[in-house]
Amino acid sequence: MNGCPAKCGRLLCLVLWLNLVPVMNGCPAKCVCYSEPRPTVACQQQGLFSIPTEIPIRSQRIFLQSNKLTVIRSTSFSSVHNLTVLWMYSNNISHIEAGAFYGLERLEELDIGDNSNLRIISPTAFRGLTKLHTLHLHRCGLSELPMGVFRGLFSLQYLYLQDNNLLALHEDTFLDLANLTYLFLHNNKIKVVTDHMLRGLISLDRLLLHQNRIIHVQQRAFNDLGKLTTLFLFFNNLTMLTGEAMNPLVSLQYLRLNGNQWICDCRARPLWDWFKRFKGSSSELECHLPNSLTGKDLKRLKSDDLEGCVDSPSQVQTSIFNTKARSGKFLSLDDPLVESIPRYLMYIKHGAQMFVLCTFNVLCLSNTAESSLFPHHLQKKVDLKVTIVDEPLKKREKKSLNHD
Repeated sequence: MNGCPAKCGRLLCLVLWLNLVPVMNGCPAKCVCYSEPRPTVACQQQGLFSIPTEIPIRSQRIFLQSNKLTVIRSTSFSSVHNLTVLWMYSNNISHIEAGAFYGLERLEELDIGDNSNLRIISPTAFRGLTKLHTLHLHRCGLSELPMGVFRGLFSLQYLYLQDNNLLALHEDTFLDLANLTYLFLHNNKIKVVTDHMLRGLISLDRLLLHQNRIIHVQQRAFNDLGKLTTLFLFFNNLTMLTGEAMNPLVSLQYLRLNGNQWICDCRARPLWDWFKRFKGSSSELECHLPNSLTGKDLKRLKSDDLEGCVDSPSQVQTSIFNTKARSGKFLSLDDPLVESIPRYLMYIKHGAQMFVLCTFNVLCLSNTAESSLFPHHLQKKVDLKVTIVDEPLKKREKKSLNHD
């Protein structure tokens, strides 16, 4: 194109350039095929309802994004064994047939993100893609990942799972992903980061878990993340995070924990101690309880500020009381009614002491021996006052609650 005369029109220049680019034979209708830099079939934004047939077998890259595709069939790519890049994002894909990617041993990048009707993926959908290094599954309406779905993806480095509806992840979901460096899980509905949820991610550099519903990070959740440099946990429902859970993060440089409901009493001391040793950059940790420390940054508190701690009960049974939920209904964290609770801050008051019961749609206590929010003497039958405070702090209702 550098040799094109100055007065040459743009259209003529484009025609001349296209004539210089080697074109592949047997190109499907509505697609553009070219050989340099790699044999490529480009069919994006063509209003296609199905994947074209007769794709040249030499193809190394296929671009099918922004169409109206609904199904990936087992025969769609059965003849293109040299394929390295496959883009099918922003379609209407709702089903991937078994074996749809079978035989694509050379595939390095697969993007099927932004297909909000997909919702379910077969446990063997990606089996055999041993050279895959990038997988996009963002914004696919996924509520669950089947056990073993990433098994054998030993080369995977980038995994995009953000903007789905994931509630939980099976233990060892990522066990084979020893080379994974970026894991994006933000904007889902995950509630607990379990001990083995992230097991095997020994090369992980960046973990994004912000904007979920996380209430608890188990003590060994980060044990394999010694190379992690970036951790985002902001805008969740955390009230506590142990220093023991953070200790394995020896390479951490960037940490965001803002937008949670931190309880700044003696239970926060291990995390406070950890921050004294942490040399990286972090957000503020705004205290919500006790009232005397509300709004203060946990990291900037003095040691004397972290005095006083209620004892841990052996078991506490908790009831939810508010005008929009069924009065006195015993709930567990898995109860669907929990999702319907309005955005309330709920406390139990016993004498001069206040104990948080739940925050922002999430029940903090329910039939759990691990809770540390109530003293031993509340295990007995005690008449308590429950104060329900809505988020703008405009309404207050009081009801009585008996614990047996």
